[in-house]
Amino acid sequence: MPVSKRNHRLWLQIAVVLVTFAAPADAADRLAGDLVSLRNGSKLRGVLFEQSDKSITLLVSAKWLSATNAKLHQTSRSQTISANRAGLEQAVRRLTAQPPPAGDAAVAAFLEQQLQEVQAELAKADKFDPDLLWQMLSMKDVARVDATTPEYRQLLTWAWTEGLDRAETRSVEEILRDLKARNVSPVGWPLSFIERVPAREQTENEWAARRALVDYSLGQRLDFQGTGDVLARAGKKAQADVGQLLVGLLRQQLQSNFGDLLGEPRHAKNGRDNTAKVESLAKAIQTAESEKQNGFRVTRLELASDFQQATVTTQFVARLADGSWRTIFQHTERADAKQARPEIEKRIQDDPQVKKVLDLTRQLGVAADEQIQQAIRFGAATVAAQQSCDREFAAFRDVYLPSIVKPTLSIGRENLPKDR
Repeated sequence: MPVSKRNHRLWLQIAVVLVTFAAPADAADRLAGDLVSLRNGSKLRGVLFEQSDKSITLLVSAKWLSATNAKLHQTSRSQTISANRAGLEQAVRRLTAQPPPAGDAAVAAFLEQQLQEVQAELAKADKFDPDLLWQMLSMKDVARVDATTPEYRQLLTWAWTEGLDRAETRSVEEILRDLKARNVSPVGWPLSFIERVPAREQTENEWAARRALVDYSLGQRLDFQGTGDVLARAGKKAQADVGQLLVGLLRQQLQSNFGDLLGEPRHAKNGRDNTAKVESLAKAIQTAESEKQNGFRVTRLELASDFQQATVTTQFVARLADGSWRTIFQHTERADAKQARPEIEKRIQDDPQVKKVLDLTRQLGVAADEQIQQAIRFGAATVAAQQSCDREFAAFRDVYLPSIVKPTLSIGRENLPKDR
């Protein structure tokens, strides 16, 4: 998915994918990273962070830029050093002015540690010699942007981390071969790359979103789970309750079968589905506001009438500085319910709640073993999909928790409805 030309995006949100990288068929011809062509004929290769109607921000290797455009390298280096200092100074001001929440020792300790680390970095900011440089360009100077895939963008950062020569101009296939020779699997974003990203100033809303993520991750958590447009508060562990899930699914199947026996028509979905989802999210926001929470997570299961595929979507919603609420992370995972998952299926069948419903189902004789197995596999697929969503969120969270200032957490412009 290329970076949007209209909105700033969560630059890591769409790319923190914990799957083994596999090169597509055209890997021999494709280059890693993004390509920005300027109107003066210059070409820049790197990692595209943000793009809007007015500007573009690209991260490039200082070594590569020095070799290809020495003049631009000097300008970019000076800008990056200034941007890094400004970002650190801003963070010190905010951490000093905004005391940690009372009664939350883990959050308070983290923020105190962050203040000390940022102050230490700021003390040596004049000697900062970045090996990664910000290229902040006006769109008036840009002729063309060729955005690559998240996987190729990620691959370039692995090449940078491993110090591969001419990574910007070598094919994906060559880079993959060299990484394999070093026993390096380019999965996720390399931590050392994240640590090397220079600091930048963050808007008030970006800072608020980041603080919301810190408070949620280290402090009191607020989670909601549900199906479709129905949400309920989840337990502290925020894990799928397999028993309750399968009880609901099997009851739904029983009701469906009873309806078929009695000749009752099944209810069709109406146009209020999306409206109802917004309303349920608004209620979750009201709960967060009443409990003075600045962020919460929502996980939804979309029920398929044929039980062939389980779809789970998870999102993290944060309150911004202007009082609005915005989704800053979202991931949808689909799992094939026809696939056997013996381990998960056994846990489901052993659940006391499920056993009761299974016994009732067999006593009534309204569902065959095949239908029961189908429902259990659907439940197993749902658990697998949620576990994948949990991993994706953990990967997103772990990118931003090591440091309060980098990488910057850019957010989209679309707010959730304020009229509740």
